[in-house]
Amino acid sequence: MSKAVIFGEYKLARILPGLRARGFDDVVVYSAVDFDGFDVEVKRLGLDWTGADVLDVLERERADVAIANPYAHGQEQLPLVYGEAAAKWDGHFLAHSAEFAEVACDKVVLHETAVARGWPVPAGAVCRSADEVRTVVAELGFPVVLKEAQSQAGDGRFFVASATDLDAVLAGPLGLPVIVQRFQQGFECGVELISAGGAQRRWPVASLGSLDTGLDPSFRARVMPLALPERAAASLDRLVEDIERNLAPNGPWQIDFAVVDGELCLLEINARLGGLSDLDSVATGTDPHAVFVAAALGEELPPVAQRAVAIELPSTEAPGNPLPAEPAGSNLMTVTARTPTNRCFIDSDHMQVIVTVDDVAATKEWIAALSRAGLLRCTTESAYAQLDAALATFGEARR
Repeated sequence: MSKAVIFGEYKLARILPGLRARGFDDVVVYSAVDFDGFDVEVKRLGLDWTGADVLDVLERERADVAIANPYAHGQEQLPLVYGEAAAKWDGHFLAHSAEFAEVACDKVVLHETAVARGWPVPAGAVCRSADEVRTVVAELGFPVVLKEAQSQAGDGRFFVASATDLDAVLAGPLGLPVIVQRFQQGFECGVELISAGGAQRRWPVASLGSLDTGLDPSFRARVMPLALPERAAASLDRLVEDIERNLAPNGPWQIDFAVVDGELCLLEINARLGGLSDLDSVATGTDPHAVFVAAALGEELPPVAQRAVAIELPSTEAPGNPLPAEPAGSNLMTVTARTPTNRCFIDSDHMQVIVTVDDVAATKEWIAALSRAGLLRCTTESAYAQLDAALATFGEARR
């Protein structure tokens, strides 16, 4: 019998089958939420753990493999301590190095590293006092975005369009230091990758829609694939190559970026799989969480290729108001907040629905039916526009 320890409960249902198939019958999950039904031993994950705490767990459990599996809500900073522990552990622990984790988890370090290495980031500066914030904002002009150095997903980011907005943010519990950056007016994209053992797998670029002042992509339709402008695509390749060569990520990671006037502008790096993994799986047929298991066990990573156009729609889970039947010939995935290990949303009725596109007209009618049922949280027009862009990309790639 082989033993695995998993730090973090995210998408556990997509990780366990791969471990079970490889003989891992003893699985201990250190979790930040309560759950059952997976036939695993569940222990409490400390969100304030240090590297020493993680090392104590590793030494106590003595598993054949340990896997760092953080998710954003409450666990965004844990890759820092996983990296610290991994450097001192003599066993098999798939976790990013502390150097990569620091760039991914600390927005001040990311900005300073990007400037030093020539990565394309929005114009801005690190500020360590309210007076510095005001000075930088005056230089950049409104609108700007303020980002706390270390925060959890959905927190610590502020859109500031006026002096009144700025006064309100500075009067609140703002955690200094912060990055002050010019607000980007382009569209947002994301890409997920897994690196291990000198190999890398990259999923296609996804479009997250036009950047909005709410700084919340969960209210926008997402599609895959998206063709980047030539300069942005080349810039992404250079960025990934530089990160691989100099920071050596070890595990899953994600890049969020904007495309502004044909150029790439780096927004964030995350040391984890996230919300794009569902779209990745449906569009390519290669589940990132399954590849994650292969990476953790030191196996050859399977190939990744676009299989179909897929669209992910922000929806609402309404008891007694079911989703319309998906279009014939399509594959559908639903992701709800009510499953604790999904944890895509917290304390909400939000869900995501992801569907492959077989018949374009039927898919658009299905989107309209979602809207008529009060289950769609974006406009049909924005969903159609995203879908058309992905169809154009996919059609061009197959010629």
